[in-house]
Amino acid sequence: MAQRRVTTLVDDLDGSPAQETVRFGIAGPEYEVELNAAHAQQLRTALAPYISKARRSRPGRARAATRRPLRIAVTVDPDWPGHAG
Repeated sequence: MAQRRVTTLVDDLDGSPAQETVRFGIAGPEYEVELNAAHAQQLRTALAPYISKARRSRPGRARAATRRPLRIAVTVDPDWPGHAG
């Protein structure tokens, strides 16, 4: 017996029929949302000024960029010659 499976996309903002799944990432996590054509265009328009100034990252580079800087503790030894304390 043959089966037909139908997947209907529903806009995650207003429940209307959606035309596409939009994937995007910010500050590490990646997201996806189903949107109709108008909402997808609104999202792209809102992000356009940032995308036009951004550079594409390569997979795996985001982790290196989010590492904490090396912290060095400096202490003063009052017995060190030349210490003006």
